[in-house]
Amino acid sequence: MRVLFTAVPIYGHLLPVLPLAEAAATAGDEVVLAVPGGMAPLAGGLTTVPAGPDTEVLLAENDRRTGGADMADMRDVFPVASFFAGTRVDLSFDGTLAQARAFGAEVVVTDEYDAVGAMVAAALGVPLVRHAVGLPVSPPALVPAMRALLAPRYAERRLTPAGRVALVDPWPAALHEPGWEPAADRLPIRPRAYAGTAPAAVPASTAPRRVLVTLGTVLLDAAMLDALVDSVAGLDDVDVLAVVAPGTDRTLADARANVHFVGFVPIAQLLAADVSVVVAAGGAGTVLAALSHGIPMVLWPKGAEKPMNAERVAAAGAGIVVDEPGQAAAAVRKMLHDGAYRAGAERVGERLRTAPEPAHVWAALRRKLPSGARRPAGPRPLGG
Repeated sequence: MRVLFTAVPIYGHLLPVLPLAEAAATAGDEVVLAVPGGMAPLAGGLTTVPAGPDTEVLLAENDRRTGGADMADMRDVFPVASFFAGTRVDLSFDGTLAQARAFGAEVVVTDEYDAVGAMVAAALGVPLVRHAVGLPVSPPALVPAMRALLAPRYAERRLTPAGRVALVDPWPAALHEPGWEPAADRLPIRPRAYAGTAPAAVPASTAPRRVLVTLGTVLLDAAMLDALVDSVAGLDDVDVLAVVAPGTDRTLADARANVHFVGFVPIAQLLAADVSVVVAAGGAGTVLAALSHGIPMVLWPKGAEKPMNAERVAAAGAGIVVDEPGQAAAAVRKMLHDGAYRAGAERVGERLRTAPEPAHVWAALRRKLPSGARRPAGPRPLGG
C-alpha cells in the first residue's frame, strides 16, 4: 500500500507523526512524507517529497493577510485559523496534490490540524487517517473558524470533505478531562520523544540537579525564556539547561556557570541529560516527552492549547502551574523536595509507556482500511 503522510510544517505537528510513518515503512508499505524542504532532514530514513513553502514563508504571508496579528493571543482565533485553513491551503495544496498523484497515494495520514492533507484525500477519493498531537483542538472557537475558511476552498474545487477512518491519539486517558469519552474510531498510540538522527552536544551539568527550561519550537519569545531561566538559576545546587528555539533572537552565550543555553536539540537527548524537572510553556510534545520519562513539570502556559495541557498535568499530580516567571523558582524548589510530583509523573509515564507501539497501531489501521482501496491513476516515479 502506498501511504502519504503529511503534517503542518511545525515541529510539534510533524514529529509526533514520524513514528507511525516509520512503522508503516518497516511493515513493508510504501511511505512518502510530504513536507517543505526545510523540514526534510527531520524525516531520517523516510522518503520525502517537497510540498509547499517552508514555515517562515507561510508565517510571513499569514502576517500580511492578518495585519501581523499575534497568533499566540488566542482571544482572537482568526490568525491561527487563517494559517491552518487559509494561507497554508492556498500556498501548499496544489503542490502536495501533484506529489500525491505522482506517488499514487492510496491512503493519506495527516495530523489533526492539517487541512492540506485532508483536502488531498478528498481530491483523490482515498481513505483519511487523522493523527492527534495533543488534547482536542482548543479553544473550541478555532474549529468553526477553520471550517468557515475551508468551505469556499472545497467548493471552488468541487470537493467534499473526506470522513476519517481512524484517529490515532498519543494523549493518554489520564490527561484527558473528567468525563471524557474516547471517539469510537480512536486508536491510542505510545508517544515517542524525538531523538534526532545524530547525537547532539549537550553541556555537562555543573550541579547535583539539572532543570531543563524550554518553550518548545513555536514560542520564539527570548524575553519569556530569559525570565524563566533567571528565576530558576538563582536556586542553590541547580544547573539550568535552556533551549533557544530555531528562529529565536537570542545568543547562546551566558556568563553564569550554572546556565547553559543550547540551540535546537532533540527533546529525547535533552531529557537523557539527568534532568530532574522540566520548566516549560506546556506544548503537547514537551509534556508527553517529559512525562514519558517520569519527569515532573513547572508550567507557565502561553497560547493555544497550553493552558489546558498545563491544567491537566497539574490535575494528574505531575506538575505545578505558575502565573508569572518569578514563581518558577519556588515551584522548582518544591518539586525537588516533594517526591509526590515525581510519583505523579511516573504514574502518567507508566500509562504512556504501556500504550500500543506504533507497529501495533499500524497493523490495526491496516485492518481498518478498506481492502483494495482505490488507487489514483498517474505515474509512479518514487520507489521504483
